[in-house]
Amino acid sequence: MLRRIRKDAGLSGESLATALSVSQSHLSRVELGDTAAGLELVGRWVQECGAGTDDRAAATELAESVTVEFTTWRSAMASGLPAIQREIAAAEAAAATRCAWVPMLIPGLLQTASYTHELITGKYPDREDVAEAVAARMQRQTILYERGKTLRWVIGEAGLRWQVATPDVMAAQLDRLAMLAAEPHLDIRVLPFINTGPVWHDHGFMIRGDRDDGQPDLVNVELLTGPANITEPSEVAEYRRAYERLAELALRGQDAVAFIRQLMVELR
Repeated sequence: MLRRIRKDAGLSGESLATALSVSQSHLSRVELGDTAAGLELVGRWVQECGAGTDDRAAATELAESVTVEFTTWRSAMASGLPAIQREIAAAEAAAATRCAWVPMLIPGLLQTASYTHELITGKYPDREDVAEAVAARMQRQTILYERGKTLRWVIGEAGLRWQVATPDVMAAQLDRLAMLAAEPHLDIRVLPFINTGPVWHDHGFMIRGDRDDGQPDLVNVELLTGPANITEPSEVAEYRRAYERLAELALRGQDAVAFIRQLMVELR
């Protein structure tokens, strides 16, 4: 939304960044959803762009919702890591369609327990509820076999190569991924480095659609300190186009399986 408001005003990213006294890179991260925009910045943004009443109200509401999301995330962290996994499971259950671009890791629903354990302990080495959180994430994976769900992933080659665990754990993880990629009811694709083209791929994201709670489709972006959700229809549509372009470039089916198996041989 903020990018559209800037473009409607005929301002370049550089000129708006100068007017707002922020770096152009910061402004770009805000527009892409990599960095949350606070209410104060959003207020100056819409004023500088001369946004109309409707856009001002919508942008302010969006900034307020992001603030609430981060507050809710902090509250969930206080409740424990398993509680976060249960909240994610509820959100997944409420969406009939799900597609995700995951450039740097194996997606959570496709992880082995050992891989998940290494990830969580790496980020939260002093937590005492890691084992329960791992179990909760594994429980989420029952959705893989539910009828009526459309589940799609594009995983970057870097996500397969990133050594987040011991060689044995990585081998088991890639083996599981290869088996799941062969399942006809799952759309699991792999994007090799050599297949990349002039397509946007800067950060990972997940799109949830056809939600049974009547809420609009949303894009979820995981930031270092918590999640950010995008529901502006025009921006969700941009992410959908980006996903489909990535999916076109990626390997699927037996080609994806063969790529994963070959990588397992290389990493031995």
